[in-house]
Amino acid sequence: MERDKTKCLSLMPEHLLIGCMDDGSFPVKEARVKSGIEVASLRNSINPEKETSCGVVSEPFHTHVTCSTKRVLDVSVSYMHSYKQVYLNEGHVIKALIKTGMTSGLLTQEQNKALMDIAVVSRDMLMDLSAYFTPDLPFRNIRKVVKKDTENLIRFIEGEFKGNWTDSIKISLSKTLIPIFIATDSSGSIVGFAAYNPNGHFGPMGVALNRRSEGIGQSLLHSCLGEMKVKGYREVIIDSAGPIEFYERTCNAEVVPVD
Repeated sequence: MERDKTKCLSLMPEHLLIGCMDDGSFPVKEARVKSGIEVASLRNSINPEKETSCGVVSEPFHTHVTCSTKRVLDVSVSYMHSYKQVYLNEGHVIKALIKTGMTSGLLTQEQNKALMDIAVVSRDMLMDLSAYFTPDLPFRNIRKVVKKDTENLIRFIEGEFKGNWTDSIKISLSKTLIPIFIATDSSGSIVGFAAYNPNGHFGPMGVALNRRSEGIGQSLLHSCLGEMKVKGYREVIIDSAGPIEFYERTCNAEVVPVD
């Protein structure tokens, strides 16, 4: 749509930047406001005559993209893979645009920094449970952890996530009432987990890389939220949420604004 508006033959990095700025999540909008990024000015700065080469093909776009745009997309995908994610999001693209120098002349150093500090990083989120109800879960094999699951859960975390959450999960497993849910496959093997703690914080949560996009994370999240609601929690803090879009879409959580 942005390419059509500017009458360009190929999709340029500027179009990606405008797309992220104009239809972004709360952190992007917050960074825009705090740093004074104006979408209209970005759009007006595009000159179709800057296209110096014919476009190339790059999925999933049906239109051609410039070689510079292809480079940005490739770097974006590398960021996605480094975070062990399966969906490309605006954070990956914005970071790639800045790191490849494509925002030079479009944004100031202060604006680049605001995007990197506010829009690209993980952020804490807050969810109000007062009107919450648990929806139908797309993935059914969800249950609470029991003591006999300890060894398998630790092995799963160490194998899938390099043990990043092992210590915090061991603390949760030591409790009498373990605040952890797991997702299992047809053979009973663990394919995902989610935890919360008594002070009202949700997390961590992780799903096996080869089982993403099946609704497992969504189901684990709602299982925890449902139990927290029953236990009387009024709000939930989601620590260092990422990707933010998942929590905005799945449970209407809101990003905690930067002071």
